Amino acid sequence: MLIQKDKKTTIISQILLTILAIIFLLPVIVMFKISFQGSGFENYLRVIRLEYVYQFFFNSIIIAIFTVVLVYFISLLTAYSLSKLNPIAKNSFFNLILVGLMVPNVALVVPIFLLFLKLGLFKSYLAMILPITAGVIPFAVLIFKNFLDNVPNELLEAAKIDGAGSFIILRKIIIPISISISVVVIIWTFLMTWNDYFTALAFVRDKEMLPVTHLPNYFLRNTMGEGNMPDYGPFFACLVLISLPVMLLYLFLQKYIEDGITSGSIKK
Repeated sequence: MLIQKDKKTTIISQILLTILAIIFLLPVIVMFKISFQGSGFENYLRVIRLEYVYQFFFNSIIIAIFTVVLVYFISLLTAYSLSKLNPIAKNSFFNLILVGLMVPNVALVVPIFLLFLKLGLFKSYLAMILPITAGVIPFAVLIFKNFLDNVPNELLEAAKIDGAGSFIILRKIIIPISISISVVVIIWTFLMTWNDYFTALAFVRDKEMLPVTHLPNYFLRNTMGEGNMPDYGPFFACLVLISLPVMLLYLFLQKYIEDGITSGSIKK
C-alpha cells in the first residue's frame, strides 16, 4: 500500500515538473523560432551590422563586471562582520539591511535622479553600477549571512588560537569554504545587471552608454519607417543574442549553482 502511494506521488511529481518545464521552455522556443522568421539567419546578421551593437554589449559587460565585484566584496565583508565579528549595533544594522529588501526600487528613482543630477553621473557607467549594486547588496548579504551562520565557530576559534587575525580567517577560511554560495551570488548579480532595463531608462542619457537590453528598441527606431510594421524576425534575434550569454553562463556553471543552493547543509 505504501509502495503504491509512493508511485502515485512520483507520477504526480513528474507530471507537475513536466508541465513546469513546458511553461518555462515554451517562451524560449517561440523566441528562437520567430528569430528565424522571414530571412532566417540573415536576421542575426542584420542585428550584428547595426551601429552601436557592439558598444551596447561592451557597456553591459563593463557594468556587469564592476557590479559583480562590488556586490561580492561588500556583501561578503558585511555578512562576515554580522555573522562572526559581532560589531556594535549588529541587530540594528542587519534590520536596516532587511529594510533595503522591502523598499521598492521605483520609490528611490526620484531621490537617486536628483543625487546623480548634482554629481553629474548621467554620462558615466556609475549611473547604472551604483543603483543596481545598492539594490542587490541586501539580498546578497542575507544569502552570505545565512551561509556563514552555519559555519562552526570552533573552526574560526582554532584559527585564532594559531595566531590568525580576522583578515587571515576571511582570506584562508571564509572565502574558500563559501565558493559555492559565492557563485550563486555572482550569477544572481550578473543576471540582475545583464537583464536590467529600467535603470538605464531612468538614469542614462547618452545612447552610447546604453546596455544591451536596449538593443531591441534601438533596432526598431533605426529600421522602422513611419507607419511601418516591425520586422519581428530581427527583433526576436536581438532578444536571442541578449539571452545567449545568460544561458551559456548557466550551462557552464550549473554544478556550482546547485552546490550553492544546497550549501546550507553545513551544520554547527
